[in-house]
Amino acid sequence: MLGWLAVAAAPVVIHLLSRRRYRVSDWAAMQFLVAAVRESRRRLRIENVLLLVVRTLIIVLVVSAVADPYVESSGLLFAAGGGRTHRVLVLDGSYSMGYETDGRTRFDRAKELAARIVEASPQGDGFSLVLMSSPPRAPVDSAALSPADFLRELEAARPTEGSFDLAATLECVDSVLRKTRRERPRFERHEVYFLTDLGRVGWTSRAGRATDVEAVRLAKQLANRARLVVIDLGRPGADNLAVTRLESVGACVTTACPVEIAAVPHNFGRRDCNGQNVELMIDGRRAARRTVDLSAGRSSVVRFTHRFDAPGDHVAEVRLKGDRLPVDNWRRLVLPVRRSIGALCVDGRPGGPRGGACAYLAVALAPGDDLQAASWVRPRIVPESTLVETDLSPYDCVFLCDVAQVTPSEARMLGRYVRAGGGLVVFLGDRVDAARYNRELFDGESLLPARLQGVVEGAGGALDPRDYAHPIVEPFRGREKAGLLNTPIEKYYKLTLPRRTNARVALATQSGEPLIVTQSVGRGRVALVATSADTSWTAGPLWPSYVPIVQEILAYAIAGRIAERNVMVGEAIFGTVSGAGGDGGRVRLPDGREQTLSIRSAAEGREWSFDGTEQSGVYAVRFDGSEAESLFAVNVDTIESDLDKLTEAQLREEIWPGVTFDYRTTWEEATTATIGPRAGLARGLLVGVLVLLLAETLLGRRFGHYDTQK
Repeated sequence: MLGWLAVAAAPVVIHLLSRRRYRVSDWAAMQFLVAAVRESRRRLRIENVLLLVVRTLIIVLVVSAVADPYVESSGLLFAAGGGRTHRVLVLDGSYSMGYETDGRTRFDRAKELAARIVEASPQGDGFSLVLMSSPPRAPVDSAALSPADFLRELEAARPTEGSFDLAATLECVDSVLRKTRRERPRFERHEVYFLTDLGRVGWTSRAGRATDVEAVRLAKQLANRARLVVIDLGRPGADNLAVTRLESVGACVTTACPVEIAAVPHNFGRRDCNGQNVELMIDGRRAARRTVDLSAGRSSVVRFTHRFDAPGDHVAEVRLKGDRLPVDNWRRLVLPVRRSIGALCVDGRPGGPRGGACAYLAVALAPGDDLQAASWVRPRIVPESTLVETDLSPYDCVFLCDVAQVTPSEARMLGRYVRAGGGLVVFLGDRVDAARYNRELFDGESLLPARLQGVVEGAGGALDPRDYAHPIVEPFRGREKAGLLNTPIEKYYKLTLPRRTNARVALATQSGEPLIVTQSVGRGRVALVATSADTSWTAGPLWPSYVPIVQEILAYAIAGRIAERNVMVGEAIFGTVSGAGGDGGRVRLPDGREQTLSIRSAAEGREWSFDGTEQSGVYAVRFDGSEAESLFAVNVDTIESDLDKLTEAQLREEIWPGVTFDYRTTWEEATTATIGPRAGLARGLLVGVLVLLLAETLLGRRFGHYDTQK
């Protein structure tokens, strides 16, 4: 485009071509005229040169003004053009931005405003795009000089179905700024725009504190490098309903008996919502419907009962009537339904005088007078000597009853089994070698939730259920006559919990000594019972509470089988490949797309994992050579369903104290305030052209070139 500057030579060429040529001839009358011309020649030459320069400059400025956009987009600037601005547009990608108003979501409005900021920016400015999520993403991580290319990336942006990490987002923005400074140092100004609904959940610290020290430090660092602008798209008082929890009661799901499914809808708004329909869908078909009244700020438990006719993976889904934030109006639960629950009971005293250490336990697992219950739990008793050669995969739970010791190979086998989702329940007794248990199961495989100390004689007094807070003892609340609290304990192992642990005490003695301690290990669960499973250390097996407490321990231990199939958005799903599986596999996403699974070899066998769970819904995993599919439910974390937002004062005082930033709320205010008028190079050049045209006219008249009277 700048090649057109050659046209500036046209006035010079015309001037040279239009010079008159004449012959020198002596003529007396001309002698006087020549003398007069010599006197005015200097003045005429100056006038002609001045007009030639003005006309040449007019052409130069016109060509430069037309070429200015092309020069700017190519990164070459005239010194007179001044520096350009790099703008980082940070869009809140949390799912609360899916809240709809007038048919459009907050995220749509954020993209619209971001596009208007780009369109209102002068040519030559650069743009970057960051999505606030967990983890954050930067679709445009360096300064894009083409607005059209940037707008295409902006249009393709979609909100996530999770919350966001504020500190990590600020680190991402800082990385974008540093990269732009390194690659395009010509930018003299940097501006960062946060387009967000200012949801309190995302902007406050996950540690429970309002102020995140690291986020404040990063924000101050950004404020020193760029101008920060927060554009508030949220509105106070937004109503929202959500299904916050969906679970099966008891965790034992078989075809032999009905399962109770409990859903918990919650009203996050400030107005009551009465007559709300709650639907239960089983494998895509409506199975039941309930009507519930939801008071403002309150939850309600809605219970359904359903019986599955066939084993396999089934999907239970609870739906609420749609509102302005539909993503959290449904919740899914994958239930691996079995014909029966397999329980392996390892007996440390087989054939003893009382029938062995597992005799009472086996009866409690499958009571003989309850045929229905007996059909859904099938215990198998084996001596401890056969444990190392027993395949544990067919069993949902393994019980160790007064097993003397566990070898390193047995400990590793149990560790793999539990971490893959199996349940382990350990009852102690006279034959237990505490030192071997501590070395192999506590220190070695980290399976036991507590270290075994010495044996204590007699608990004395009533037992302490710890406010019935643990799922194992919670069903006994209000049922003191069941006998649990006055169960006589003659002997028990003193258990010591480590300082930093996820272990929980379900039941304790009156003096506070733990009797039942649990913890999660990998995808499985472990329960440690400090006394025996038979009557050698306690009369508990003769008490009416024995059968229900054993059933609750079993239900807790095998709940890992269901927990591994139900995760939150962003959490990985994973598993092991059975012997029948091939070397490859695929996962079908909720939107119908399929992706390849990566399978790797490990000490525990072949494993697979998939971490692309950005959408809520059901994921189906299938391996080569197998027709069966394993289903996984991915649900949103309803912590983001609380639409309570921050005010400007709270943002300045609680979230970013001491951070300098501009706060905007409306589209027009944000656009005019953040992108102010600024004369570009082309505008200045065109103004110069007008001035020169006026000067050329005045000079022409002044020098007599336009005198029409002569």
